[in-house]
Amino acid sequence: MGWETGLYVFAAVLSAASLQGITGAGMMILSVPALVVALPATVVVPGIVLLYLPLGVAQIIQLRRDVDGRRLATLTVSSAVMVPLGAAILREVDTATLQQGIGWLMIALALLLQMKPGPPFSRELAPCVGAGLIAGFLAASTSVSGPPLVLLGLKQRWQPARFRATLIAYFLIISAFSLPFYWEMDLLTLATWQLVLYGLPGVTLGYFTGAWLRARVSVAAFRWLATGIVVAGGLAAALL
Repeated sequence: MGWETGLYVFAAVLSAASLQGITGAGMMILSVPALVVALPATVVVPGIVLLYLPLGVAQIIQLRRDVDGRRLATLTVSSAVMVPLGAAILREVDTATLQQGIGWLMIALALLLQMKPGPPFSRELAPCVGAGLIAGFLAASTSVSGPPLVLLGLKQRWQPARFRATLIAYFLIISAFSLPFYWEMDLLTLATWQLVLYGLPGVTLGYFTGAWLRARVSVAAFRWLATGIVVAGGLAAALL
């Protein structure tokens, strides 16, 4: 991996980590479509999962008191069932197909997040399990597990601080849970560790940038900007 690619990785991760700091989600959905244009998905997905771990730990130390333990347990247990299947898909599907699939998926998920979710479900357990199953599969195969959970939280009108903290805790747990499967399937390669090396400064700077922007930028405005970036990156991944 040359320095030009390394600089590109740094910039993509910095932008994504900044979004994560503002909204509690977005690290994966912003970085993955941008990175799969330049690198194989089998390098990008495990690399982004590894890069999320220090960011997630730093954030959850601050927000641990706001985590909704019951919802977190339901989501993580249901997601864990689908992680092995998602990791197997990542290993078995060829790079070009994965790149195109991730590109179109990111576009669909980003646009889906802009929809109005309607009234809450009267009973939340079944929707939580369903969202967790989908998120677990997406987490291991693409590293992007946030949209189904964000849609559920918006529909159920979860209190924002608890919503954000629970999402961060979920991403941290499911990312750590995916790593043994990546290791077993030989997906933690030298190229993946190079991506992590170039991305770590972006994660560090993005953590502080996100904290600074959180008090100065409208979450709604940043959400629309992020959606535009994801759609553009998804189109590039799908069509190039």
